[in-house]
Amino acid sequence: MIVIAAAVWLVLLMAGNAAASDPHVDLPSDVISTLHYLLDLVKNEDDAAYDARRIPPLMTFLLSPKPDNALYSADDSFGAPSAYNEFTVNTDLQRIIDYTLDADIPSFFFWPSSLILKGTEHITITPDQHSGAYYSYDVDKMVILSPYHQGRVLITIYLQKEPSAVGRKGWVLGQDDEWSYLYTREKGLGLKGLGWANTYMYDSFNITVYYEADPGKSAVTCGAVSWVKAGWAGINMVQPKHIHRGLVRVAHAFTAVMEDPRLPEPARLAEAFSKSRDLPTPTLREYAQDYFTSLEQRLVSSKTLWKKVGHAFDGQALLKQMTRDELYAVLALDYFKKILGRNPVMDSHPF
Repeated sequence: MIVIAAAVWLVLLMAGNAAASDPHVDLPSDVISTLHYLLDLVKNEDDAAYDARRIPPLMTFLLSPKPDNALYSADDSFGAPSAYNEFTVNTDLQRIIDYTLDADIPSFFFWPSSLILKGTEHITITPDQHSGAYYSYDVDKMVILSPYHQGRVLITIYLQKEPSAVGRKGWVLGQDDEWSYLYTREKGLGLKGLGWANTYMYDSFNITVYYEADPGKSAVTCGAVSWVKAGWAGINMVQPKHIHRGLVRVAHAFTAVMEDPRLPEPARLAEAFSKSRDLPTPTLREYAQDYFTSLEQRLVSSKTLWKKVGHAFDGQALLKQMTRDELYAVLALDYFKKILGRNPVMDSHPF
């Protein structure tokens, strides 16, 4: 089985501050059957062969016109709410493949609103914009690359293996598209009207399709469907509109990266990170020390940010608690922000 880290998407608005709902529409039954087939491929321990004859209903739906503002959902056979989102990336499919399937390039480069530790099948999502909650969990993943009509289709699938670790408190520093986050070790989440609670992602599934109809044109049509069950005390608090907002968040970030003209060629990125993969942990910790020092200076210089997170910031404590993978991920994402001119915290990185 070929595996990659896939996009992750949770917007858990437990405070109930959502706007009026868009009209809900069920996905066609033949599309749902196709989605079930793809999920079963990941679950199947016998390495069943992919059957391209099962895909046309999903592809037909992807390319069909949709009512404005419709919020599509799959069935509830998994005991979890779901949502669907479409978007277009103005690039070619090979470019997406070259970046996202290269084991030397960190996956969170292309889904910067998710922190994905590639190669370990362990994912930590970035803090939610509203609640600040973030979660860590393991997933099973699969990638399918197949011809379809005159073009090609890439399908990524992942299934959460077990309930996540208890949710922890994090912060989005500034606008979400700045990709600047602070993770704390504080467990639990303050819920409006309910007080403090330990929350979990109980289950999640995701299927994302990338279709290039004409290899001569730089346009890839994408569709993603996700199921999420999360909350506390075994009670699900996620609704389809929350999942849809998370899918839109991920799509915006992915599109922004893939269409950025400053994005280095895949081989250059792969070489940089291949060389740095075995950096000694003390070296990473030394750079991370500089990162937290610079981050604290940034917080202090902003009354808004300091009021928001100053009481929770303890760079030394965070530095001691972070694993090697977490150190590497924080430094790599900041380096990527430097490459794309997105206000990095540091000027110098070990890459």
